[in-house]
Amino acid sequence: MPATGNKSYHPLSLSIRIHADGFSFFVCDPQTSSLVRGEHFRTSDSVPLAQQLQQQLSRPDYFNRQIDQTYVLLCSPATRVPLEEFHRDEAAAVYGHVFASQPIDELRVAYTIQPQLESVEIYAIPREVEEAILQYYPTARLFASRAMLMERLLRFDEDYRQGNARYLYMCPEEKGFSLFAFKDGHLWLANTFHSDYLIDTLYYTLNIWQTLGFDNRNDHLVLCYQLASDADPLRKALAEYIVNVQTVLHTVIFPNVPLAHEKQVPADLKALLLNRL
Repeated sequence: MPATGNKSYHPLSLSIRIHADGFSFFVCDPQTSSLVRGEHFRTSDSVPLAQQLQQQLSRPDYFNRQIDQTYVLLCSPATRVPLEEFHRDEAAAVYGHVFASQPIDELRVAYTIQPQLESVEIYAIPREVEEAILQYYPTARLFASRAMLMERLLRFDEDYRQGNARYLYMCPEEKGFSLFAFKDGHLWLANTFHSDYLIDTLYYTLNIWQTLGFDNRNDHLVLCYQLASDADPLRKALAEYIVNVQTVLHTVIFPNVPLAHEKQVPADLKALLLNRL
């Protein structure tokens, strides 16, 4: 921590986002809710992820006295249970049961409690990766990627919803997309799909739309994107089957926040920082 009385000290936050393709660092200014620096790193088959993190975190850009808060956002397999059925001492067993192929002995199972959603997101981080981060920032706080996004979309849904219409939200990810729906102010559906092709995205989305019993005349499918141009091919394809398909931009989901305009900052991190900055 900085020395007391250091007038030149300007506290910043560091967010470490670990995702399918590698990891990213984002340094933000809590006072202005703006991005100071962002950098992306691809994973290497020859260098373990933990070692790569250590190499990059040791740089003065990311390990310095200005970093006051550190967040770690995990874009990893996760499951969720109702809050009323959650028991802390059973979290690891639940995760191990759902993801039986995961090397559970090499992971530390964690969870994000979401009282507003009445849900608990259970996820895991490789122990070596967590140790590499804590070596530099012992007070770093971990969060599940989709948990942060669900919290923000719930609040957005409460403001955006009109009449009795129901809304299904689609959010793109590195290797596919997630779908979210809310009912009576609580989480109704959250699911993630791997998809490399438009036809697969259509199939999964329309299947969920039908399974939930959405009404094609009154209900809405909302595409949550940074740029309208990125969503247009999917929007046009879905519009052949669903009447009400809209694109909602990050600047609308995250109003009055400079970070909303940053193309390199993904929606889940914007949701995290909006809650924490």
